[in-house]
Amino acid sequence: MTAGPILCERLRIPPVDPAVLKPTQWATAQQKAKLGNAILRFIALGMPAEKFTPALYNRLSNMYGFIAHYNRTGFAQTWFDNAATRRDFLDQVARYPCWGDPTFVWSDVEKEIGQRVRENLLVEAWTTRAREEQVAREKAELARLQAKHGGTATAADAPVPTVQLGLL
Repeated sequence: MTAGPILCERLRIPPVDPAVLKPTQWATAQQKAKLGNAILRFIALGMPAEKFTPALYNRLSNMYGFIAHYNRTGFAQTWFDNAATRRDFLDQVARYPCWGDPTFVWSDVEKEIGQRVRENLLVEAWTTRAREEQVAREKAELARLQAKHGGTATAADAPVPTVQLGLL
């Protein structure tokens, strides 16, 4: 029923350069670049839930205004369950204002990833995929109902709903 992931390898090119990142008290610029590149790789692969590692969860649950949820599985179910949730994830990444001084937070990495998501039109691509999945689900439901009830219903067969207004 699903068409598969949307792959976007160009999202990763060029890799995030540690020279343009600021180290924090807790992470070097090299560590920020390494994890930023891992996030880009995950997005480029279509955000498969099985590739959502503990390291990605620990970092992403502290970026873009996301919350940790109950655990990594809960985060993945919320954001990587289908095309619509993946679109919502990328929309949040693309729109997030990236607050904070990069010497204290990962706002420099957030800005870089958000920019690449916008440049590659990933929200739009996943919006289209979400619509395709919805149509496929609706067609499958229609076929199931037609098999159950027989016949082929059309809009002309449907009764026109009436609305009665009453006084309160």
